[in-house]
Amino acid sequence: LRAFRPLTVDEDAEQRAGWCSIENPLDCELDHGKIFFNSYLNLGLRTDRWQVPAALFKAHFAEAEREHLAKRGREKLGRREKEELRTVVSRKLRAQLMPVMKVVDLSWNLEAGVVRFWNQSPRAHEGLAELFEDTFELDLVPESPYTAARELGLTSEQLAAFEVLKPTVFHAEATLGGAL
Repeated sequence: LRAFRPLTVDEDAEQRAGWCSIENPLDCELDHGKIFFNSYLNLGLRTDRWQVPAALFKAHFAEAEREHLAKRGREKLGRREKEELRTVVSRKLRAQLMPVMKVVDLSWNLEAGVVRFWNQSPRAHEGLAELFEDTFELDLVPESPYTAARELGLTSEQLAAFEVLKPTVFHAEATLGGAL
């Protein structure tokens, strides 16, 4: 399993994702007793990201730039020097901050072959699909009316009817006046 590894201050990675215990996101030592419950495999998808507030970074960078220019007796930094200084300031601030942590639960019914993931974000879905496929070497297929119909064992004629269906809104549309 690709257990989560925490971010460190000295590396360049801005973000990292991996599996953790569904009960405790700080527990990344995954063993059978922590992840299996009957026919279910339960994991947390933990994503840590460095999130230095822009105003804080800007203030510290400006101060570091002033000091750097004063030391060198110059008025302007070159492009490469600015990049190096950004890296130094970023690492310094990371040492004072904690990464932002997000955890989303995943439950896989191994008998039914169904994975449940509790998040609506397209970015989270992409991250889950990538990590799931890397870890288990299986592709995830999003559930839809068509895939549900396919699982029911419908005939090819009945399945063909699902291919041409279009979504329909079953509620009244709001008008500009606000009344429904």
